[in-house]
Amino acid sequence: MEHNGGRLFFRTAGRGEALVFVHGFTLDSRLWSRQFEHFRSGFRVVAYDCRGFGRSSVPTGPYSPADDLRSVLDHLGIARAHLVGLSMGGRIAVDFATAHRGRVGSLCLIGSDVGGYRFSFDWDPPGGTLGEMRAAWLAGAVFDGVRATPELLRSVREMVMDYSGFHWRAHDPREPDRDAVHLLHRITARTLVVVGENDLPDFHAVAGLLADRIPRAGLTVVPGAGHLLPLERAGTCNGLIARHLAGSADGSRPPRPRST
Repeated sequence: MEHNGGRLFFRTAGRGEALVFVHGFTLDSRLWSRQFEHFRSGFRVVAYDCRGFGRSSVPTGPYSPADDLRSVLDHLGIARAHLVGLSMGGRIAVDFATAHRGRVGSLCLIGSDVGGYRFSFDWDPPGGTLGEMRAAWLAGAVFDGVRATPELLRSVREMVMDYSGFHWRAHDPREPDRDAVHLLHRITARTLVVVGENDLPDFHAVAGLLADRIPRAGLTVVPGAGHLLPLERAGTCNGLIARHLAGSADGSRPPRPRST
């Protein structure tokens, strides 16, 4: 689909309530392949490539990732959706939820970022060429959880190798982010915050902020897991999402902080 001077790739399947997956930085919609297949029998599932990633075009002018998400929903005629985001995708979902509260059925934020939080590490890897930057990025700790499983590491490597590198090597004309860390109290949707036990300290700090400041949020820590839960622990991830969706449907309160 075309939007705001660019092309956004998405795929969709199934019928029922909309369930939209938003991927993390340098990755694309393939991250969610196991979740897409698992939930397509009971939901209208949507996975899309954010602008500058996967099969979507690179930015050519000012844009907003949350507005791109809105445009995908509008294009598909979806008035209200459950949103699941990993890392950068969680940040986008939160921005959308603070701006469009009535369009969010529930939120599931996995190893999430949030606008206004200052990370202790640099998201731009070292290197003089794109190949060197990709290699340095893949050597980072966020991928430690998949490193011991060749199939998963190969899947991650394919996505990173397909990433254009635009956000590392060019001026990103993205519109200034909402300072969402101070707007979390506005989110009315039932929210599940998930973080892997072995994820980086920054992501644990963000998870704590989200769970504390979103009124209807619960926190789950997954023992032994790292950052890429949809890949590392696909079955656990699917189960957490399924229980969260079921709880959203029956109006029950989110779970108290726990490990699973």
